[in-house]
Amino acid sequence: TTGPGVKFPEPGVRPGRQTGNATGPGIILRPGPDRGTRETSTMFRAALRIARPAALLLVAAVATACTGTAGAAEPSPTPVPSPTANPDRVVFRVAWDGGFVAPGTILGRLPVIVVYADGRVVMPGPQIEIYPGPLVPALQVRTLTPEALAGLVQLAKDKGLLQDAHYDFAGIADATTTVLTIDVDGHRSTVSAYALMEAGADGTDWADAMDAATKAGRAALREFIDALTGVPDAGYTGPWAGYEPTALRLYAAPAGPRPDDMIPAGDPVAWPLADLGTAGAPVGDGPAGFRCQVVSGDDLATLRPVLADANQLTVFRSGGSAWSLIVRPLLPGETG
Repeated sequence: TTGPGVKFPEPGVRPGRQTGNATGPGIILRPGPDRGTRETSTMFRAALRIARPAALLLVAAVATACTGTAGAAEPSPTPVPSPTANPDRVVFRVAWDGGFVAPGTILGRLPVIVVYADGRVVMPGPQIEIYPGPLVPALQVRTLTPEALAGLVQLAKDKGLLQDAHYDFAGIADATTTVLTIDVDGHRSTVSAYALMEAGADGTDWADAMDAATKAGRAALREFIDALTGVPDAGYTGPWAGYEPTALRLYAAPAGPRPDDMIPAGDPVAWPLADLGTAGAPVGDGPAGFRCQVVSGDDLATLRPVLADANQLTVFRSGGSAWSLIVRPLLPGETG
């Protein structure tokens, strides 16, 4: 859970059916942390069973090989300030890793929450639970008070989370691993737990299968994530606001068969930038291979209105071919 009455969701959204316009029947807003209860969804698993094994193997290569921009030369590396001077230094980051999921789920996956050295908190914003959903996921940002940030740092120390640890669980297959990364006092630690949501609570059959150390470690991780994602309004300097990324990572692949012919096909959208067949860098092999590029600056300004009207099934026409996109906004401090 993420504080009283709030649960942080697993990655992926169950495909639904759009039955109305953007403000009418058939549209469900999945709330952000300031908009009421967020239900944990595990129903995406049904869609995962149709993912091709070859495509799943492709993900590992794609997720780590994205370089290149929208056709421009590679930018020179930006000098990294010292940790104390860098507001984009990540202090806390909670993310999902792995799981038996479709390739697009991993490629577009965002962290559950990221807290930066200057107190900013960035996490997914309210999502419209329709299918196809918007192509670009919503993000939101808010700033912690110095006292709240210091309190979270102290809580991490009290919970014993400033040392690397992993808590496995053999009783569940195909689940995700929850990964907490902490950077405090110049020391970075990673604490992770497999199937934390599915097998994380005391008093369950799953908990009975764990030894005491594993049970305590998983409880400490879960309780800290509860506190991190459940900071009360008094711990922030202002309300949540939409976060506008300054760069997007784009994965392009040749458009394939539509997953649901009952959803009306839209007309292909003209791609306004360099040919998707040559821009960026190739990743993966075979017909399911992707090309990956990072778009920022003037190219991003050109692209924003095009992506704003696009959904997950939008086909783009570029270089005489049809392309599908997965869009992953880059967060502060992220590159490539």
